[in-house]
Amino acid sequence: MNNLNRKILPISCICSIYKRTILEEFIIAIDSLLLQEYIPSEIIVIVDGQIKLNVKSFLDKIIQVEKIFKVYFIKENRGLGFALNYGLLKCNNNIVARFDTDDINLANRLKFQFDILKNNPEISIVGSDVIEFNNFDNNIFKKNMKNNQKLITGFMRRNQLNHPSIMYRKKDILDVGSYKDIKLFEDYELWLRCIKKEFGIYNINKALVAMRRSSYLSNRIGLKYSIYELRFLIETIKQNTIKKIYIPFFILRIVVRLLPKNFSFLIRLFDSSRLVSKEDFHLDDYIFQLTNNKNSFYKKYNNLINEIT
Repeated sequence: MNNLNRKILPISCICSIYKRTILEEFIIAIDSLLLQEYIPSEIIVIVDGQIKLNVKSFLDKIIQVEKIFKVYFIKENRGLGFALNYGLLKCNNNIVARFDTDDINLANRLKFQFDILKNNPEISIVGSDVIEFNNFDNNIFKKNMKNNQKLITGFMRRNQLNHPSIMYRKKDILDVGSYKDIKLFEDYELWLRCIKKEFGIYNINKALVAMRRSSYLSNRIGLKYSIYELRFLIETIKQNTIKKIYIPFFILRIVVRLLPKNFSFLIRLFDSSRLVSKEDFHLDDYIFQLTNNKNSFYKKYNNLINEIT
């Protein structure tokens, strides 16, 4: 990758992988960061517990020949919050970009966000609009994110940032205590603490990440998810990061999650930002260009993808 004459930005990209990480998706995610005009100076990979054999084989190979990667292992699975908290301390740059290993970073994502932070020292966290897709149909949703005062007040009802699209100043995140072990709500709880500290937050109203989502509703209903959200609510009450007037709203949402599946459409009422997109993002073409690029990791390590895991 070093012979591509890319422009290197002082950014650390960080991800966490675990036993369900799929190598093909992971490699495409990496290519979507590195087959760009502007690339990070390092990619921090946190291995959270056991992983598939072909993923381990891939990591073993790139550690030896690709200096941009720094891989750290956690013996037992501890969850995303713990892994990112650990990984942030390994980042050598103050500017850190999150990415998920099953998502796709769109053209010039890092450059757009880096320029916002570089030119606006009062901003600590910058996110973006995203598009959502899955492997089963052609439906594409676009999440149009709020900005300015609407963004801050919106946090009192729902998360206003797409975690895989985030770039932030490491120092500021560490100053508020970094991620806590609050499963499924690690990022939301962190942003609320940042707001309490009056850190600047901004969303670029352009889709910079394509998020792979199997089902919008299936992961957000049921007893287990409701318990996680209740734990999150209790923590925000302790931290005084949610205004008391909004507590009944969260309780109502938790109750809705416990309803039978045929009522799950009600959850969409809490998320007006997600709309079926009429724009043509040519996502299939973009993925094809990544995977067929002669310099891609996808081509270089394709033999590992179909290995027995």
